[in-house]
Amino acid sequence: MSVTLTSRNAEHFLPKLLDRLGKAKANIKPGDDQEVFMRSFKKIEDGLRQLEDLKLLPRLKLWEHTLFNQFTVLERRVDKLLLGDDENNTFNSLEAITDVLARIIENVNQINSIPLMKLMPSYTERSSEFTHRSQPESGLTAAKKLSKELSQMGVEKGIYESRAMANLRSYEHLEGTELRLCFLSLSIFPEESVIKKRPLIYWWIGEGFITATQDKTAEEVGEEIFGKLMKQGLIQPHGNVVNASSSSTSCTLHPWIRCMLIRLAKDALLFHFDSSWPWMPSCQVSLDRRAWLVFDQNPTSPGEEDLLTVLNVNTNYLSFKREWLRKLKNVVVLQLGRWQSSPTHHIEVDDEGLFLKGIGAQHYLSFKYLSLRGISGITRIPSCIFNIISLEILDLRACHNLETLPSDISSLRKLTHLDISECYFLEGMPKGIGKLSSLQVLKGFLIANLINTPSRLGDLAKLKKLRRLSIYIANEAVMHDNEFETLKEISSLRRLKISWTVVSSELKEKISLQSRDFSFPPDLEKLDLQGIPLKEVPSWLNPTQLKNLKKLYIRGGELCSLDHAGEETVTECKWRVEILRLKYLSNMKIELPKVEGQFPHLLYLEIKKDINEEGIFWSKSQGQKLSNC
Repeated sequence: MSVTLTSRNAEHFLPKLLDRLGKAKANIKPGDDQEVFMRSFKKIEDGLRQLEDLKLLPRLKLWEHTLFNQFTVLERRVDKLLLGDDENNTFNSLEAITDVLARIIENVNQINSIPLMKLMPSYTERSSEFTHRSQPESGLTAAKKLSKELSQMGVEKGIYESRAMANLRSYEHLEGTELRLCFLSLSIFPEESVIKKRPLIYWWIGEGFITATQDKTAEEVGEEIFGKLMKQGLIQPHGNVVNASSSSTSCTLHPWIRCMLIRLAKDALLFHFDSSWPWMPSCQVSLDRRAWLVFDQNPTSPGEEDLLTVLNVNTNYLSFKREWLRKLKNVVVLQLGRWQSSPTHHIEVDDEGLFLKGIGAQHYLSFKYLSLRGISGITRIPSCIFNIISLEILDLRACHNLETLPSDISSLRKLTHLDISECYFLEGMPKGIGKLSSLQVLKGFLIANLINTPSRLGDLAKLKKLRRLSIYIANEAVMHDNEFETLKEISSLRRLKISWTVVSSELKEKISLQSRDFSFPPDLEKLDLQGIPLKEVPSWLNPTQLKNLKKLYIRGGELCSLDHAGEETVTECKWRVEILRLKYLSNMKIELPKVEGQFPHLLYLEIKKDINEEGIFWSKSQGQKLSNC
């Protein structure tokens, strides 16, 4: 009769199981096969102690559902070794003992092969020692206190040295240096951060962690690496996504993986972490030639001339002198803006960005990436920045007070990414955009009046590498006849976003007429329309013109239907769209059976009429028919 271990308390379960295994081992009679048996027993004991050493089992959220059945089978097989097939017969044959040992080893391997992320408690399930809430004390004091508490408990050391983490500590399962460096880079972000994918990839490009290949741009390589890290469970998606590895725009990092990454980054001398504050990167200039802006502290130690990277980790207020920027003669990455996912995360400056005038001719050969994303208070960008001929990525997104750009941008011949979206006070576009022959991404192209916008849509047709474009049509927009027809000439374009601002009733009719002349490149894959001023669906929004479209987003505006009245050929043609989002279209009546008929290839649908309603979120992977939602 088997002696059953009824307790599901992992702290008591494993020692008893190991003790019983020891007794079974003692029952093996001496003989020629004893050495073979002992090696098998050692393999089993090592596998079980791997779980015991990790000290994760007391915290397992999925203990009963995932592991207990495996341990029950394992327990029975150990009892079988100890007691025999039944109460009266013990094992004497070589074949019987070998068979049971092989099955036990198989059980232990199955337990240890459970994905690491399943063994980790979720954020909400974590024990109090892993939960840090904001306190009245300063962020710096709180962070150091947390680091000290974790060190005293031995949590960091225990996790890092456990056998179960050896798989992650090894780089063998990560393909190539690029993937490893990008993974290690996540160590510098504070615990529980929501990290925006785009600034992360920009940083990887600026650092040189990723580069373009013969078949892919550097950004595409970054997207692929982000997807691999997501697929392997090393980072977690944030928000409601269709496919985590390909659709997520933000990610989080489990605290235990972050803990391990900090150790690895320190061991590899990739980043420097303060010895008295090991949970955040040091704000002091160090041998790794990187400086981090942490908790409103600016780097002050010697060595600025050798710095390659300055990155704002979590400083909300920038207050350094332009003389300091002049010392950064070798800087490659200057990410002063935000990387956080939340648009409510603001960074402020006290001098309207005058410190940026510290950037001069000494930076023109090495500087690759400048981010001022989300910084309030900057009203103009000095012309010296637009003379940095080495600059590849310029991110000015959500600089809400930005009013003026330099008059000419044509010097930035190496520029691949320019983001000036969400800069709502901008008056117009500088000239020379059509000369940026390396440009791959242009976000926030403003169509305003003719005086302030010497660069027009027709100029973009010269950009043979442009893959992503977002256009903002302002209140005072004036367009040449058939100007939007030139969009079809940008043959490399794959993603297009068009936003209309709220317009007065006097201008609405004019804007509406101008918006009927769109013509798109043949290989467009994603179309995002925001605030469309048309009530009836325009002739260009149809599956015959957008044959390769995979993603269609329509958010806000006056559109009442997707049906083309009186055009049976267009209406009968089916969309090849796989992801459809229809949000805040208060005038549109949406019939799910009709949507299902128009979009037969649909994998995901999101419909939300009002910001306060739950809406409909449908995914084909759930197995439910769309018309039944």
